[in-house]
Amino acid sequence: MSTSPSPTTVPEARARIDEINERVVELLAERQAIVDALCELKADADRTVRDPEREAELLAHVRSVADEAGLPPTLAETLFEEILAHSVERQRRQRADGAAGPSAEEPSAEEPSAEEPSAEEPPDKATGAVSTCGAQA
Repeated sequence: MSTSPSPTTVPEARARIDEINERVVELLAERQAIVDALCELKADADRTVRDPEREAELLAHVRSVADEAGLPPTLAETLFEEILAHSVERQRRQRADGAAGPSAEEPSAEEPSAEEPSAEEPPDKATGAVSTCGAQA
């Protein structure tokens, strides 16, 4: 996949890993900003936070992409299950903060147990703003 030559020293390999890690974090921040926008769109359309069918499609797709890339599909699935759980919880907090639309009170039996969310959502790192999905502007 990479067009860069393979690293030849441990420091070079670690530097490349650090660069990749930074890109992954930047992409996760970009994804989170899109999740915030999606939350607003769902609230405006009176749709629920969770869409189990979409979640299943997403997980099947990442398993397939991982397999094609030579990555264990179970690794990709596990990572994306965690990303999905975070996205759902973030949207629920936004709905609760904005008190609009179908809600944050949806059952979560299919979701993995996570730590209790903080009472206040920290500002979005990309924009510096706290999103209040579904809030009246």
